Amino acid sequence: MLELRIHGRGGQGVVTLAELLAKGAVKAGKEAQTLPFFGVERRGAAVKACVRIAEEPILLRSMSYQPGYIALMQENLLPYAKLEGFGQDGTEPVFIINGKELLDVAAEQWLVDAEKIARDQGLVFGGEAYINVPMLGAVARVMGLSLEYVEAAIREQWPGKKAEPNLAAAKAAYEKVEKVEMAEKAETVEKAEKGCGEE
Repeated sequence: MLELRIHGRGGQGVVTLAELLAKGAVKAGKEAQTLPFFGVERRGAAVKACVRIAEEPILLRSMSYQPGYIALMQENLLPYAKLEGFGQDGTEPVFIINGKELLDVAAEQWLVDAEKIARDQGLVFGGEAYINVPMLGAVARVMGLSLEYVEAAIREQWPGKKAEPNLAAAKAAYEKVEKVEMAEKAETVEKAEKGCGEE
């Protein structure tokens, strides 16, 4: 069974992201379950949602305390993820992060600039980029869910022309999300330090 916990802020569409991922999994012939948790229901407050995907019926109904996958809608939500716990059966967790830099956590990390993708596709309301659909595409790619099922869930959520920018955003993130190794970060820092010493 695959377990994902999404950490975001109120107003970022965390619950919609979880529901669309689950719908995509069901369309792929799998069992899926979503578990939203709102906490303080105000815009900007930390919120979370969990998704379970399995081949067999899912009997668990509790919040996901040790998911194998963590999605962060913002880099500064890492402390919340650490507080809740992660990693199934002692395995290294996989992080899907809306950001450009690796975070200080011992985990496989995938990065995507979901905000830029959202803005490029016009998913902006009141000056704020709506990143849940780009994050949906990125999460689906990392968790091994085919893009076609994600697209079907999006078309069901937003019929007609409203689907187009969302489809484009999900596809762009699906293609652009990138696994980044800690070694790459160390190499970048080393080069920067050498550059400073040469001045």
